[in-house]
Amino acid sequence: MPPSDWIFLVIFFTALLSVIGFAEFVRRRLHWSPETARKSAHILTGVLVSLTPFVLQSMWPMLILSIIFALLDLLAVQKGLFPGMHGLKRQSYGTVYYPISFAVLVVLLWNHNKLVLVTSMLIMALADAAAATVGENVKNPRVLHFGPEKKSLQGSLAMFFSTFLIVFISMRFFSFINQESLSLVIILWIAFIVALIATASELISVQGSDNLTVPLSSAFTLYYMLTNPVSERLGFTIGVGLALVVAFTSYKLKFLDAGGAIVTFLLASLVFGIGRWTFSVPILAFFILSSTLSKIGKKRKEKFVAVFEKSSRRDLWQVAANGGLPGLFVVMWYFFPLNIFYLLYVCALASVMADTWGTEIGILSKSRPRSIINFKLVAPGTSGGISLFGSFGALLGSVILVMFGAMSGTFNSSRIIGFNEFLVLSLAGLLGGMVDSYLGGTIQAQFQCPVCGLTTEKKFHCDNSPTKLVRGYGWINNDVVNFFCAISGALFVLLARIVGLV
Repeated sequence: MPPSDWIFLVIFFTALLSVIGFAEFVRRRLHWSPETARKSAHILTGVLVSLTPFVLQSMWPMLILSIIFALLDLLAVQKGLFPGMHGLKRQSYGTVYYPISFAVLVVLLWNHNKLVLVTSMLIMALADAAAATVGENVKNPRVLHFGPEKKSLQGSLAMFFSTFLIVFISMRFFSFINQESLSLVIILWIAFIVALIATASELISVQGSDNLTVPLSSAFTLYYMLTNPVSERLGFTIGVGLALVVAFTSYKLKFLDAGGAIVTFLLASLVFGIGRWTFSVPILAFFILSSTLSKIGKKRKEKFVAVFEKSSRRDLWQVAANGGLPGLFVVMWYFFPLNIFYLLYVCALASVMADTWGTEIGILSKSRPRSIINFKLVAPGTSGGISLFGSFGALLGSVILVMFGAMSGTFNSSRIIGFNEFLVLSLAGLLGGMVDSYLGGTIQAQFQCPVCGLTTEKKFHCDNSPTKLVRGYGWINNDVVNFFCAISGALFVLLARIVGLV
């Protein structure tokens, strides 16, 4: 690394500390609210950081600074230090996520596509600040309930148009300095798609998570749209359009709530846009068949409403828990097009489908289930309870999902699932579902209602009374267990690959 970069590292570190100190000084002297000071520091820091790729030759100074500030910001949030930097209105880890997202983009893009790096960080610095400013100062906000935190329609529109403008200006600048023939239509097209994805990512943020999701999703979308030919851009755009249709239709059919619809849109945009039919068919099979199955036997399932934390209408956490890992495998396959990532993708879906079908079919059984831990009889609906009927449903769900994966693999000759792979994936999916049951019976949080005495997954029960934790860990709910379920299925496939079974 050139000596000048080390000198810049010291100068830039001092400059960032000065921004934080200045924000705190102004907040106290001018009696600004912590939120106002935080947004000002957010903008100044973001702009300064975005300029570094044009000044430094090496990425190492900024990578080192990102790690340092992530640790310092984490300490500041936990100790309540520097409210002018992270605010006081709500606990937010945005100042921690910000340097983490920048570090990830620096590693991936510094030597390959600095334009994408700079643009995505400017979106976070300027567009997100514009959304927050408009949302908090508009007189009659139209409140949106897409995620854990309330957003406003006006703020989201500000996010969309600000992102659109930032991408448009960046593309025009890029086209000018590189003398490349990016037409106005293509620039407008790219700006629209990136703005749509960035706005959706911001809508479902919680505790500052948009400082991670917005720059990463914007960077990936922009990178894809810039580095692929028009035909691939068109395919991605069609995928985004289909994702909108699926998310909206599922919301209207009450398969999803509003937050679940947004996450489904983002996940489906990724799968449909870059995975095309090969990856789309299995996840559509899981979603449509499992959502339909959850509506069967509705009257019998009503008595389990008091036990289960979630309803049949999936929220954003359920969609993320079931589809997040498969979505990651799609991204991995895009950058490293190896067949193993398709197998992992199919098996992760087969695992969560086995779990879903085992539960949905199992609770229709008239016989009592047994604990997967000690095989003693337990009440229907108990976490960790298994039955012959439910186990058959789990196996059926896994086999059907792998079957769809095998059929869709014919769209791409390198993704074909043979007979051995079919058997291994089906079994791994079933085992993943069994792991879900085991975790549900051991570490998943179980609470007891002080009013009726019922053991439930809910933190609040009769008359919204707080329940008492009687088993497991409070932070491990059904969504966390479902995520572990998907991971375990993928791990079984990796083990099979190591021993040469697939």
